[in-house]
Amino acid sequence: MLRHLKFRPYIRRLHGTEEAHDLLTQVQLGFYIKLLREKEIKKAYVLTQRGFSNHVIAVASNKSDLMSKVESLEENNQTDLKRWSINTQKQLNASHTHGGNPVFINLSQS
Repeated sequence: MLRHLKFRPYIRRLHGTEEAHDLLTQVQLGFYIKLLREKEIKKAYVLTQRGFSNHVIAVASNKSDLMSKVESLEENNQTDLKRWSINTQKQLNASHTHGGNPVFINLSQS
């Protein structure tokens, strides 16, 4: 993994092998996986974090809905997901280099 991308959040398509660590995201993930298997929708997107490829932070049917789930974008008047992800990466790298463990992003606790 490239160091400048370590722990950075990003959006990708749902594969079906992902897992979530909070109940709300697990229920949503199961719902979208079921819809994909029954071919009711063609694609779904997940917000995940580099270094933890199967750890899902949020899930939605399209990218704009997924970006709207990130509440800190609206709180800090940052509408750019790239800027938010770089700032989050810097915070996580700082906590990791000062002796802490890598931290998962959890939007439900915000």
